Amino acid sequence: MKIRFRGLHYILIAIFLTLFTSCSKGKDPVIELDQPWYYSTTGIKGQYITFALSDFDVIKKSLPNRTGNIYVKTHFTIPAELKNKTLKIFLGNIKIANEFYLNGNYIGNTGFFPPNTFSVGGKASTYIIPAVLCNDSINEIIINIYVEGEGCIGSNPYISTAARILTDEKNFDFINSKLHLICSWMMFVIGIMYITVYYQRRQDKQYLSFALMNIFSSLFLVSLCIGEYPIIYQSGFSYLWYQKIFRGIASILSSYFAVSFMKDYLKFHEKLTLRIFRTALTVAPCFFIAFTSSMHDYFIWLGVSYILVAIQMIYACVMIFISLRKNKRKVFELAGGFAPVLISVTVTALLILIKRNVFSLIIVLGWQFTVFTFLAMLIIFFVSQCNRVDFLNANLEKLVQNRTEELTRANTTLEETNSHLKYEIERADKEIELASFVQRSFYNVKLPDFKNFEVAYYNKPMAGVSGDLYDFYFSKDNLNGFGLFDVSGHGISSGLVTMLVKNIINDEFNKGNKLALNEVLYIINDRIILQKGNVENYLTGILARIKGNQIEFVNAGHPNAIWYKAKENKLELIERGSTNETGVIGISDFPVNFESVNINVEKNDILLLYTDGLVETMNRNREEFGLERLKRTFLKNSDLPIKDQIENIVDEARTFANRAKVTDDTTLLIIKKK
Repeated sequence: MKIRFRGLHYILIAIFLTLFTSCSKGKDPVIELDQPWYYSTTGIKGQYITFALSDFDVIKKSLPNRTGNIYVKTHFTIPAELKNKTLKIFLGNIKIANEFYLNGNYIGNTGFFPPNTFSVGGKASTYIIPAVLCNDSINEIIINIYVEGEGCIGSNPYISTAARILTDEKNFDFINSKLHLICSWMMFVIGIMYITVYYQRRQDKQYLSFALMNIFSSLFLVSLCIGEYPIIYQSGFSYLWYQKIFRGIASILSSYFAVSFMKDYLKFHEKLTLRIFRTALTVAPCFFIAFTSSMHDYFIWLGVSYILVAIQMIYACVMIFISLRKNKRKVFELAGGFAPVLISVTVTALLILIKRNVFSLIIVLGWQFTVFTFLAMLIIFFVSQCNRVDFLNANLEKLVQNRTEELTRANTTLEETNSHLKYEIERADKEIELASFVQRSFYNVKLPDFKNFEVAYYNKPMAGVSGDLYDFYFSKDNLNGFGLFDVSGHGISSGLVTMLVKNIINDEFNKGNKLALNEVLYIINDRIILQKGNVENYLTGILARIKGNQIEFVNAGHPNAIWYKAKENKLELIERGSTNETGVIGISDFPVNFESVNINVEKNDILLLYTDGLVETMNRNREEFGLERLKRTFLKNSDLPIKDQIENIVDEARTFANRAKVTDDTTLLIIKKK
């Protein structure tokens, strides 16, 4: 543990060195804005009165309900050494929002004005000083500051080079915003961690109160680093509600659970009446703060709540004094734990008394030291409890040792089994790759340029071997027909069936030129049943034959083809022959009824055939791509070359799936009449 504490000290020392060294000024010249400042509450062109920036709070309090716009202005002259350089002005932290004007020209703003009022927290306001807007002699600066219950302006604004101001802005934001963010997240993580610990050891209630103290402290720190959460102030979230939740309610609850942690750590027995009283001191201000309707009322109740928090702190001191007689060690531990935050509060009070700039970070770091101190104490307590359990369970050591040896032997056996499985998987992958290569060799690698139709196709197996079969039947440069079939199942078995039935379908299509196409499909069905034997796979599919402008279709249980009529610019499904048409291909003793359907196509008409793997593509919400989405995509791309149509349909389905797992083979055919 000593090593851990030493590392923690090194980290904290590094942080403090960063803070102090980052405050040193650079070498670039500075225009100190020490000319007289003026203010107006009657508008940008109203009457201005001389004042000191340190009196800004007095002016704010003079506004009705401390709400409104305060315009402040001063003048400056650019010295010769800064002319022809890019300049910026550093105004420090301004709340709630401000607009910056140079010689009557609007330059920019920080924060948000009504009706969407919001502050950027502890961040600095800086603005570019455009050279084209500057005068050779005297330049005028006007800052419009919106205040509502709260409001402030930096006490030492100045102008320098953009590089210098950028460095100072980063340092300022790091000290006044980013470090609060870091502390906030550290406390939040610690809180979540100790909630987990509490649910493992519910008898130790100090873990829960410590966790909740950290979580609500983390939320309170959000009020000091809101500029690091643009999602809050850019989303239209109410500034009043932001103040209520993070600055008001979170601080009250943080104090409540800090006192609860003291009670639980000391094992102090709290009477029911005192618990109800303390709970009332917490719930009442939270209730009234939650239902305030204006920033003015909110700050009134916030002041009341801090008084009630002070009463809880007095209660905590009494509790510690009572416990001192019974448990001195715990009291001293508790005092040591809270010492950092007490010291930081004392330092802050002294700085306020001598009218020096006060960083909220002083108290935040003091509180962070306190959290880490108690974190270390609780870890030590937890480790001691674990050591005690180890001591009580020492007699189990032999049994654990024997069990470990058994697990070692089992692990060795498992590794051998895994090695064998890996070998078998690699061998299966090679077999699938070989089967895929053989299957691809069965397809037409290059089709001729048909004189009567254009064709395009796409085939994507779910695995290495496809269960989809497509084919084109032609003589020289004339397309005579085409087919698309889907074999049931996946993998090598369905792939082998496609290679078997491809030759059968091709052979019977060419031999059956004088037969009706449905008769040809009956013959194909009988041959497939005979030759595949006991293989259970069956097929659905569409077979088509072309004669001039007429195309004869036979559909065997397959999704209907889609026909794009170019003249009418509309889609039509090519339905099956009749309601009596039934059956799929390749099932023995299964009654089938295939019927032919004839259509007449015209120039630029397009036919789309597809397997169900396309329309059944699912996204992560288990929604299917569907026929209607396919039709819309097909119609939208119908004026493109057919290869582009294929690509766009596939891309649309892939985008819809959004990387969801593919569960079926996908094949598309597009045939366009020339």
